[in-house]
Parts: sequence; C-alpha cells; structure tokens
Amino acid sequence: MKTNLAAMILSIASLTSMNASAQWSLAPSSAELKFLSTKVFTNKQSVTETSSFHTLSGKVSDEGELHLTVNLGSVDTQVSIRDQRLRDWVFEVAKYQNAEISAKIDKANFSDLTVGKPLRIKQSLILKTHGKSLPLAADLQLVKDLDGSIHVASISPILLDVKQLGLNEGVEKLIEVMGLASINQQIPITFYGRFIES
Repeated sequence: MKTNLAAMILSIASLTSMNASAQWSLAPSSAELKFLSTKVFTNKQSVTETSSFHTLSGKVSDEGELHLTVNLGSVDTQVSIRDQRLRDWVFEVAKYQNAEISAKIDKANFSDLTVGKPLRIKQSLILKTHGKSLPLAADLQLVKDLDGSIHVASISPILLDVKQLGLNEGVEKLIEVMGLASINQQIPITFYGRFIES
C-alpha cells in the first residue's frame, strides 16, 4: 500500500547530505496519503474503507527541515456526500484548511544511500492541525532512483488517534447521522511520494 509523508523527508535528507546546497520538493503527481476508517454497525458487523487526500505539497531544506502540507478539503472517500460531511463536520475546512507535518532529519544517517538499495529508517514527526500538535513515529523506506529522485513509502501504517486532535465531535456526528454503533478512532495512515531536487 502506498504511503507515508515522513519517508519522503528522509529520502531528501540523503540527497542533501551529498549536496549541501540542495533542496528537494515533493512531486505532487506522485504523492498519495491514504487512511483507513472502520465503521461498526448496530448488528456488530463492521467494514473498513480506504480514503485519501489528493492535494499535498512538501519540501526538505538543505538543513534537513521537512515541511509537508495536506489540503484537508481534498479528501476523497469515493462517496461525495461522505466527502462533504468529513470536510464540514470532522475537518472543519472553513476554519482549518490544512494539516501540517514537520520533521528534522539527521542527514548523516543517509550518506550511504545508494541507487536501488532500500534504506529503512525510523523518523519522528509533528502533526499540526485544529490548533493542536501531535507527535508521531514513522517506519519508512527510502529508495534512490537512477535519476537522483528519492521514493519514500511508509513500511507500516502510522496510527492517529482522532480524539487527540479534537476531531471526535465530528466523528460522533457521523455516527449519529449514519446510524452506526461506532467508528474506530484509531486511524491507520500510509504515505508514498517521490522527491526531486529543486
């Protein structure tokens, strides 16, 4: 499954270690940020659905500072009414248009990144949205391509607790309107992206 934001950060870090003046940008057409949501019905049966955000931008500076922006209004569940409910009730895009992900990458850890050889790393991230900051941990894989670009993917999902971000009230409204027993508040997130020198 294509995934995680943090990984792309790391890939860029390896490149900046080889070129002190380099900066790297996320190729928007390559980026995919996906999340899983599990609905539990009143009869105790459940269903898990995959959704995604389509509008992402990101850069890594020559100092290893990562900044990634996720446009919350670009959420896509493949059901238009559900998209609108998420925008209005959960993400509240009228007040909070974006989520911001940042990290400080240790460039020294990526000096040995070679073409075609995957590098697995663990990276701390900070997610900011709805006036809150949440620390996250990502398990990422970086692969350098022949053209010098870096492919970054999450190896395992990043678990996000919607209650910690204050999104649970909107989720409760979804539960009520849809007549559900519950929606799992632990949301697995994955990322894939390619960074190119800019």
